[in-house]
Amino acid sequence: MNDYEHILSAIHAHGRFSGTPCLSRIRALLAALGNPQNDLKFVHIAGTNGKGSIAAMTAAVLEQAGYRTGLFVSPYVVDFCERIRVNGTYISQEAMCRIAQRVLETEKTLALPAGEGICEFEFTTACAMLYYVEQQCDIVVLEVGLGGRYDATNVIECPEVAVMAHVALDHMAVLGNTVEEIAADKSHIVKTGGTLVSYPDQKPSVDEVLKKRCYDMQANFRQAVQPQDIVCAMDGTCCVLDGHPFRLRMVGRHQAYNAAAAYTALQVLREKGWHISDEHVINGLCEAVMPARQEVIRRNPLLMIDGAHNVDGVTALCATIDTLLPSGGISIVLGMVADKQYEACLRMLTRRADAIYTVQPDSPRALPSSRLATLIREFSPYTDVFDCGDVASALRRALVRADEDDVVLVCGSLYVAGEAKNALQSGMV
Repeated sequence: MNDYEHILSAIHAHGRFSGTPCLSRIRALLAALGNPQNDLKFVHIAGTNGKGSIAAMTAAVLEQAGYRTGLFVSPYVVDFCERIRVNGTYISQEAMCRIAQRVLETEKTLALPAGEGICEFEFTTACAMLYYVEQQCDIVVLEVGLGGRYDATNVIECPEVAVMAHVALDHMAVLGNTVEEIAADKSHIVKTGGTLVSYPDQKPSVDEVLKKRCYDMQANFRQAVQPQDIVCAMDGTCCVLDGHPFRLRMVGRHQAYNAAAAYTALQVLREKGWHISDEHVINGLCEAVMPARQEVIRRNPLLMIDGAHNVDGVTALCATIDTLLPSGGISIVLGMVADKQYEACLRMLTRRADAIYTVQPDSPRALPSSRLATLIREFSPYTDVFDCGDVASALRRALVRADEDDVVLVCGSLYVAGEAKNALQSGMV
């Protein structure tokens, strides 16, 4: 085991959740590290789906404008270092080891209450803050991990602008059983005197929750501009925002709405004195990419990898399939985790699939591939189902059986998306 593998093992040894939901642990850790977050400026992005894409678009524009820009996203797809970036470049393994070792040593000095411990996301957030200060970032685009109120990223003071991506049902056991309850938790990224930009196609009841939080915090609420003239293709998405035409590299109608949220957030930054021209906005939004978001890997047959893992994400994926792939065979390599609304997702996916290859994600929360195969046979008895277990063998089988005009789709979890990309990059497929 090399140094990097050893550090990753130490990071992953931290629990996914540790003790009571609160910000006291991350505050204690960052205070012991000198509160690096207080030396940074932020764009803070929460929401259920699309926040990673909005973050990538916003960061790309800020980089175009000449600002040294940090980007913090989760989860990673292939390599842990993807989560912490500066000007599009991942943190190096050497820097990750060095900074993580410092955080590990500091963590040992903390006097936390019994039963409380630093979780993995809190640990990673602390590493990111140290790195962004070390790299002298002008601004950091910060994606929330889960919820908002007690998410480790919410340790920051008032950001330059906060953004709420599309709010939908997910993580109900933690955040609440309705979109309004979920929105209330996420709305805590709004700080006194700040500005919140809300997704242009947000559910009205969600916007009412967000507006109330803004009123309570004497903050400004800004509805994102509505995208117009949306045209989708397999090589990107065209739309008009505020009279300006854009050709995005990201695929899917929903990406026009994500671009509208990023565009409006950037307008707020302009109003606050950040020097961002129309050219910077156009170039940044049009060049931004995010792996495993309806990502076309190859053609003939077309291979697409998407991290859709909840009803809202699968709905967007199916909309792209219906719009761009109205005919031709569709094979799906599918793996899901057990704490998602997987039955509702399966009902949508089986509607178009000719064949489904079930796999088990590399996650303790994984739904067994055999259980997934059984459910699919119940929902769609005329769909060919193959229980493959692992992603690499499923992908090989699907590609071998596919004709040139067919589609092979990998989806259901970012874990599965990452395993597929890793298998392709390593030559296993």
